[in-house]
Amino acid sequence: MAKRPTSRKPKAAGGEESQPVAPIQYPRRTERRRRTRAKILEKAASLFGESGYGPATMQAIADAADVHVTTLFLHFKSKGELALSLVEASLDELRKRAGEARGNVPVFDFLRKEARERARRLAGRKGRLPSLWQALYTDNELAFARIEYERGQHDLIAEYVATEYGFDRRVDIRPEIVASLLLAAAFLPHLKWDGAGGVESLEGAVQESFDIGERAARHILEAVS
Repeated sequence: MAKRPTSRKPKAAGGEESQPVAPIQYPRRTERRRRTRAKILEKAASLFGESGYGPATMQAIADAADVHVTTLFLHFKSKGELALSLVEASLDELRKRAGEARGNVPVFDFLRKEARERARRLAGRKGRLPSLWQALYTDNELAFARIEYERGQHDLIAEYVATEYGFDRRVDIRPEIVASLLLAAAFLPHLKWDGAGGVESLEGAVQESFDIGERAARHILEAVS
């Protein structure tokens, strides 16, 4: 039976095998690409806020970012992918803040501060929820982005709770229950406020809802497993 030929590395002069060639690095090109991507995300977020997620087209986003639409599609294959990147960036910022706070700030204090500051920012808009966040819950195209956003928040809170209270998430369900409860307590007032056209006090509603959620969460955490 004939032997299958084997491939060999080419030998350099003198009979020694040549070393693999390291890929050429283009730091300026990489930095330029990073800046272009960041500018696209910035302008897309601004455009979503001004005209809404639905009406904003890829061409309009490209024009706002001062790039050719072909360049835009090199970075993002669709408007949904662009929105997902904005959601992931928001989650990354939240993870960073949580990482800095964990071990120093109690989980309820951290989440209460996050919820109140978000309420203040939204109330300052004197209207409704930002268009992208509205679209997350109304546009089927963004279903995956919404799931990823909710999953990311839930995992972050559950891990914060488990670390602070010494729970093993593999065998104890309480961190997961508490994470879901606190997310609902922080989010539901936003829906009510948005439905009322932003005429109620969002910060007060969030504060009241979080108080209820915290009391229930502490009761769950103190329960014997």
